[in-house]
Amino acid sequence: MSTPGRLSGLLLPLFSLRSQTDFGIGDFGALPGLFGWMRAARQRMLMVLPLLPTAPGDSSPYATRSAFGLNPLFIDLAQVPEYQATGGEGALSEAERRQLLEARAAPRIRYDLVFPLKDAAFARAFEHFEAHAWAPRTERARQFQQWREAQGEWLEDYALFTAISEQESRRAWWEWPEGLRARHPEALRGKAQELERRVRYHAWLQWLAEAQWNAMRTQARAHDVLLCGDEPFIIGQDSSDCWAHPDILRRDARLGVPPDDFSATGQDWGLPYFDFAAMEREDYRWLKQRAAKAASYYDLRRVDHAVGYFRQWIRDGHTPTGRFTPPDEDSQRRLGERNFRLLSEGAGIVAEDLGVIPPFVRHILANLQLPGYRVMRWERDDQTYRDPHQFPAVSLVTTGTHDTDTVAEWWEGARDDERHAAARAWPEFHGVPLTREFTPDIHRATLAATLNAGSDLCVLPWQDVLGTRERINLPGSMSDSNWAYRMAQDASELLTNPQTKEAAERLAWLTASARR
Repeated sequence: MSTPGRLSGLLLPLFSLRSQTDFGIGDFGALPGLFGWMRAARQRMLMVLPLLPTAPGDSSPYATRSAFGLNPLFIDLAQVPEYQATGGEGALSEAERRQLLEARAAPRIRYDLVFPLKDAAFARAFEHFEAHAWAPRTERARQFQQWREAQGEWLEDYALFTAISEQESRRAWWEWPEGLRARHPEALRGKAQELERRVRYHAWLQWLAEAQWNAMRTQARAHDVLLCGDEPFIIGQDSSDCWAHPDILRRDARLGVPPDDFSATGQDWGLPYFDFAAMEREDYRWLKQRAAKAASYYDLRRVDHAVGYFRQWIRDGHTPTGRFTPPDEDSQRRLGERNFRLLSEGAGIVAEDLGVIPPFVRHILANLQLPGYRVMRWERDDQTYRDPHQFPAVSLVTTGTHDTDTVAEWWEGARDDERHAAARAWPEFHGVPLTREFTPDIHRATLAATLNAGSDLCVLPWQDVLGTRERINLPGSMSDSNWAYRMAQDASELLTNPQTKEAAERLAWLTASARR
């Protein structure tokens, strides 16, 4: 695909946005304010974390229950007619109003408040839809039904899976009664009839979410902003896709990564793995459908764990320490090239190629003209940093990812020799006084060095644009602060707030100077 040109943008999870009408978590309604700030700052791409449906009560955007669709948590209730028809916030109980105020004022996302508040609001709105739109079969009901029928099997599988999971007290699907677990046709038909109202509810939420997201895509185009999604490599075991496609999403072994310099035993993720041979026998139907759906949502998408499309490291009873599948390099080369040709057909992608990656992976991605990652602090040979001006044009440069500490934290936590080595290699640091403190001059030089890199694509995490220190996720940890970062400002006030207004002006000047 090469790239859409020399441009820069932001990495900012949707859940991190704020608006006056949100429920304590970012939603689609906050995006127009952010787009306005991005236009002022000359930023032309917004990279978000996965927007897929997640497990109930799980805050991680990578705990996906479907490879298709959108997370209802991101629906802006202020734009849902049925919610407004029931009285909106005026219909909340006194206890709910107190909880909503608490959730909105919290510095980080209070998922313990957000989940029940939005669930209750959705339930009231759907009751109104059923009584005033569905039963009388209004035009709005007909539009919903037409959309539902056009979605095909992914929606029916997801909605039925979610409804059964609720009835089964959210037990994993392999613990369901045999007929449902093994998807016997008669059992599925009977359960679909029994739970049709609840199935319709989950399909209705997807309809609302997709309609709002499509409206935001129109807003993004109006502000000359490209939307970049994040596509997880694999789906969780307890997901509608694993349940519906056990032949291609296999659970007889567990996905992970092999031993490396960071872990002598590697990592066991406890996730299913792809049976690409089985996919091939079906002409990659599921993978093509997934790619097409994602392409309908985004201008570009970040394909996570790119190496997994070449080879997977799996553990089972026969090989408890793990093995590669396929086992040999020639097979891995053929598999990866075929998969990435398929994934990139008619769509723009960025391949997440970080970590321990065999050289042939990056070589094939380069031959396919697919951008890989260049994280400034990791681009070095031993203690010699590489000049970012020499990065290949078909690549994406960034100061960090959602899993790293912020650039301010990195700078202040680095050794003196690391800071000086980076400053020697990054031309924009020449003449800048070097201190352990992440000063405004060092901040500006870091942004300039990244923007001036040879990479066509540049993505800056929001925290690094501001020079703040709140991180999004600490890998390997279980904490309420993970996946809970929220920007301090309301998105509609970013161009009037002094801190973010100044950041937009600074970033616009640096971006123009970098010819982006």
